[in-house]
Amino acid sequence: MKIITKILSILLVMIFVIFDLSSIVQAVNQKEIVLVIDPGHGGKMTGTANNELGLVERDITLKISRYLRDYLNEYEGIKVIMTHDGLPSDYEMELPDRGMVARNNNADMMISIHINDYATPNQNGAEVFVTANKLLPKYNEQSTKFGNLVLNELSKLGIANRGVKTRLCGDTGPKWEYSDGSVADYYAVIRYPMKGDSEDRGADLAKGEGIPGVLIEHCFMKGHDAQFLDSEKDIQNLARADCNALVAFYGLEKKDPKRVSTVTLNKEKTTLMKGKKETLVATVKPDTALNKKVTWTSSNKDVAIVSNSGEITALKEGKTTITAKTEDRGKIATCEVTVQEIKVSISKKETNLLVGKKASIDYTVTPESIENKNVTWTSSDENIVTVSKEGIVTAIKEGTADITVTTEQEAKKATIKVNVHKLEEGQNVELGTLKEENDKISKIGEKVSVTDFKKKIKLSDKLDIIVKNKDNNILKDDSYITTNTQVQIIEKQSKQVLQEYTCIIYADVNCDGKISALDYTLIKNHIMDVQEITDVNAKAAANVNGDNKISALDYTLIKNHIMDVQKITLK
Repeated sequence: MKIITKILSILLVMIFVIFDLSSIVQAVNQKEIVLVIDPGHGGKMTGTANNELGLVERDITLKISRYLRDYLNEYEGIKVIMTHDGLPSDYEMELPDRGMVARNNNADMMISIHINDYATPNQNGAEVFVTANKLLPKYNEQSTKFGNLVLNELSKLGIANRGVKTRLCGDTGPKWEYSDGSVADYYAVIRYPMKGDSEDRGADLAKGEGIPGVLIEHCFMKGHDAQFLDSEKDIQNLARADCNALVAFYGLEKKDPKRVSTVTLNKEKTTLMKGKKETLVATVKPDTALNKKVTWTSSNKDVAIVSNSGEITALKEGKTTITAKTEDRGKIATCEVTVQEIKVSISKKETNLLVGKKASIDYTVTPESIENKNVTWTSSDENIVTVSKEGIVTAIKEGTADITVTTEQEAKKATIKVNVHKLEEGQNVELGTLKEENDKISKIGEKVSVTDFKKKIKLSDKLDIIVKNKDNNILKDDSYITTNTQVQIIEKQSKQVLQEYTCIIYADVNCDGKISALDYTLIKNHIMDVQEITDVNAKAAANVNGDNKISALDYTLIKNHIMDVQKITLK
């Protein structure tokens, strides 16, 4: 029984070891490893030197880096990026810029290559500096594992092992912090990949945004260690030691011209309308691979399915991930698929009109990308309400009717209930200087209070006015009337809403009742396709010059208004 228990214990340990290593190997199979190599110094930054042997750190680190890059290119699943490949003698590459190469390429690790300088005479050996941050395993824990692998490889060359180390800032200079509040690392080539290009807290380390930086001091430039630097073969040995450590750390495999190394898709993202199809193309490398077969799967078959040839069929609105996986070595590539359905919506469920009044029904057809946005309009009772082909409703007589808008493509529908009211004999509503167009009121001007606005409208004794914001909250008397302010004419006694209006203040694009730089910025962004103005009434407000287009002329008029060059004319 004891023997069986012992065997089971050994097997359990082996499983844990395999599981621990498989997490790294799996990463290689599932995702290309991105490694940034930083040849320390460069250009006018020469680093340390050995004048007796004519050795300069800048030149040696570049050679090591180039050899390391070439050695790694013999392996699958790894992409090598250099912070530089040699710099002009009068040029200096800033340390933040080196770190940003890693961040901009979302690297898995950045390795900065160096040769050590004496602090006191007769020092020797290799040492590796890593981040001290322990928030996630990929920071200190994994970097330390890699650092020890490097030192073990260098020790095989006869270089003494000085250990994996950390060093925090604050001993000299500012005491910077990371996003988790921990003290940042001293060495900039470690700190900047973890932080970003500024000295604030930068990247969110808890979300894994920090990139582990490793600084390798291969040996010392002078004294005992100079023997490891004074020939091309010695420099190649240093690069090979680094390479061997990376191969062991990531579980890299040598490239085989007969076996699959990568698979890529012609698209990483695509959007389809429901019912549509699209075929993805998988490219398997190398061209000499014997087995290029791939299998296709969809993560959400309710949203979209994929055939054996990579043809996607969109089934319903939602998102899914299409995966192509090679039969040989299980390399994968993915495409995120978004399926959209045509929808039509009306901004209100119900509205009120007086007999003889008109209203324009604000509706939206989505998604924006569809080409056919044509719609038709119908009234459930044309004796009460009629509707034009442009969606303009006219109230004929008292009663209630439904107005329905239907898309030409796929016949999607939306409905609004229209209540038509008739004023009692002798009752009336006069808008004075305000301009009424259908159910929109304009010619208001900026910075008009609710109190002053109400004074512009003359009502009979039995009628009253309520002013609300877009969210249906009653506005205070000192609030500004804005684009999208809602105005209701009601019967005092019954509180019945008889007529509804929406306010348009031309140039008030951000709907705050004022005309400012923010308004013309919104117009600029809309024109430049940076951020579209989607609200129907905000779009109307952006048409400052009244030509039914949003153009540079509109924001120029706003600029001139703000600068008192030419005031916007009310319309």
